[in-house]
Formats: sequence, structure tokens, C-alpha cells
Amino acid sequence: MAFSVQQKSPSYLHIEGNIPLDLPNGSFISITRQTPLKIYSLGFQPAKSIPEIPRWFLQKYGTNKPFIVLEPFAGSGTTLIESLRQQSSVYWLDYHPLSRLICRVKTTKFSPEDLLENTSKIIQSAYHHKNAPETVKFANKDFWFQAAVQEGLEILKAYISQSPEKNQPLLWIAFASTVRKTSNMNDGMLLAARRANFEKIPERSREDVFEYFQGYVNRAIEAVQEWQTVCPDFEKAQEIPSQDARDLAGNWTCDAIVTSPPYINAIDYVWASKFELHWLEMVRDDKARLELYSQEIGTERIPKDQYKKQGKTGNSLLDSLIEDIYTGKKYQASKGQNELRARVVYQYFVDMKTHFLQSSSHLKPGGYYCFSIGDISKICGVEIPVALILKEMAESAGLREIFHFNLLLKNRKLNLPRNVDWAGTIKHDQVIILKKSL
Repeated sequence: MAFSVQQKSPSYLHIEGNIPLDLPNGSFISITRQTPLKIYSLGFQPAKSIPEIPRWFLQKYGTNKPFIVLEPFAGSGTTLIESLRQQSSVYWLDYHPLSRLICRVKTTKFSPEDLLENTSKIIQSAYHHKNAPETVKFANKDFWFQAAVQEGLEILKAYISQSPEKNQPLLWIAFASTVRKTSNMNDGMLLAARRANFEKIPERSREDVFEYFQGYVNRAIEAVQEWQTVCPDFEKAQEIPSQDARDLAGNWTCDAIVTSPPYINAIDYVWASKFELHWLEMVRDDKARLELYSQEIGTERIPKDQYKKQGKTGNSLLDSLIEDIYTGKKYQASKGQNELRARVVYQYFVDMKTHFLQSSSHLKPGGYYCFSIGDISKICGVEIPVALILKEMAESAGLREIFHFNLLLKNRKLNLPRNVDWAGTIKHDQVIILKKSL
């Protein structure tokens, strides 16, 4: 079965600030964003979702209070923040340890005075500390971190661990930013990969590490101070025990699910946060870090004996596209890559189908599922209508589409290696709202 994407130039509605509630169904929009709260940018998370989408949904569909939202791919916490701003309750989860830390910080009330005093003591002690411990080990650590930087990070890590427990989440966020900044990655790099055009990093001292940490703590405190003047009730946010969007265990229900699922074949979040995972001891070792991939929807870490088999989903369009990738109809990648990418696509949609079935079981009758996803992904030269196929899978789980619109993606540049001949870029996010029958 052939599938082709019609390349038409849509007519865009140009919007300043918030998305209007009377937006026509099927619109193509371009947003000029207003300056957001600092809390949105706190913490490392590639390709953050924008708050305008959950804000629009909650103002249009979530006006009857109490209103309970589920965010199954919490990421950097955008939906959590918007739910709290709209006085809605929100359940949330994420498989990624760093995302969970970020979301906990954004849904916790802190004392800026206590944090400043705590940080001052940490810095003073760190400057007088002589011998640094060595507790963190992972592959190529010495290539990516200078000896003095490692010492500075180890010293900070030790003192943060001794800090009052109530302050530690925010201090760890600042520490995570310090880890990334003081590594030998060039500014703007997303993945730790050696490149031909690698720029030399200046020599850094322990003191440089301490100064960066102080700066990141100050920024984090500014962000939470501003946020705490806006957010009336942090107790409305609740992390649920499950860390897997394919297994939403528990006896609870929600009025809406508002999320941006992982993009297929896009960003390797485990690799991107490799340094933070190890330095914050969120994983024990390299093996434990690699085990995180088993919890990731859309993972590219698939055993060879699995990806040598061409998977069948039962969706005729999707299965034909998977076959085109597997056989290299559009692009013959290096050895084994066509088979691997075909299996990645297969597993992504199988996992998302499981997620939709789980989600539907927790949605109240008449509840909503709102998701934002890249409309089309190009894999080994084959264009996959991701949004369309996900909508069909959600409908097979008992939901029906009631509204959709398309958002022009303006900032699509990611500093990572990519073969544009067979990967391509995503031009639009499609926002789809589905409803469960009464």
C-alpha cells in the first residue's frame, strides 16, 4: 500500500500570545509567544512542550471544577504547571529519573531564605575542602570531565547529600546544570559524541565549578520565587507510583489526559542526560543506565534477534510503511539499520496502543485525551503519518476525535548528528482532542 504526503502550503492564523478558545477546527496556526515564567525553563529537557497548548485545552474543556488531569509523559512539567495555574488537580508520571526530579521541584514549595543559607554553607565548606572523594564512575568520564572539575563536582555532591532533605531537590537541579556546563561538551551540544569540529574547552578549576553551582542555584531560586507567587496550591499535584505509561496501575480516574508523547525516532533522552544520570547517582553504572531504555517508548535499543523480524501491528497502512523501511524501499541505510528502524517504528506504535488502552480505562465517561505530536516523521526516507495513526489507535481504544489543529514549529534546530537524507525534520505539531463516550 502506498502512502504519500501532499505538500500543500497551508494558510496560517498568526497568533500573539494565548491560543484563542474559538479557534476553528482544523486550523493551521503560528504563535508568537509571550515571555513565559522562569519555572518552565528550569532543568534540562530537550524539546520542551510549550505551555500554550495545555493552557488552551484547560481553559476550553476544563472549566468544570474539580477537574483532574493525568500527564503520563511529564517531561519538564509543562502540563503540571498549567494545570496548577488553572486550579486543576494533576496526576503525573515519567520513566526518566531526571524528569521526575524536575517535576518534583516544580510541584514543591521551597523557602528561598533556607536555600540561600544552605547554599552559602555548601560553598564555604567546598572552598576549604582538601581531598575529593571518587564515587562516580562511568565510561569515558575522564574524556568528558577534567580532573579539577571532577573534584569540584564530587565535593559539591557530598555536601548536597548532607543538606536538609527539604532543600535537596532544588540543589540537585542546580547541580545537574553545573554538571552539563562544566563537562567538555561544547555549548549547545545535546548528545555527548566526539565530533570532527569539536571546539577546545578551556581549563577549569574547582572554583569554577563552585561558581557555576552558585549561579544555577540563584537562577533556580528566582524561578521558584516567581512561580510561588502564582501557584496557589502545590498539593493539587500528585506523582503516581507507576513510572510506565504502558502500565497505569491504581484505582483512580481522571477527567482528562493532557500530554505530548515521545516523538518517534527523535531524541535519545537517556543518552542526552547521560552525565546527569551518573553524577546524581540516578543510575548505579553504565549497565543500569542502558536498562532505562526498556522503560522508554520509542527506544532504539532493541536486541538484534528482535529487529531481524519484521513486526506486524494489524494496521494495514502502518504495516506497509514498516515494510518499506525494513526493505529499504526509499533509502538503504548502513548494515542492519533498516531492520532496526522498522522495529523501532513497530515497537513505538505497539507501546502507544497499550498506553491508549490503559488511559481509556482510567478516563471518566465523557473525559478527554489531548495530545500534541509531530504530524509526520521521516524514517529511512519513508514518511510516517504519526499523528494520524496515533489518532486511529486512540479511537480503537474507545475514544473519538472532536477537535484538532496544527502548530507551525519555528525552533526545530537541535545540535545533534542527523542524516537529513533519511531522517528529515518535523514541520508541524498536530494537536488532537479525543473524547470518551458517556
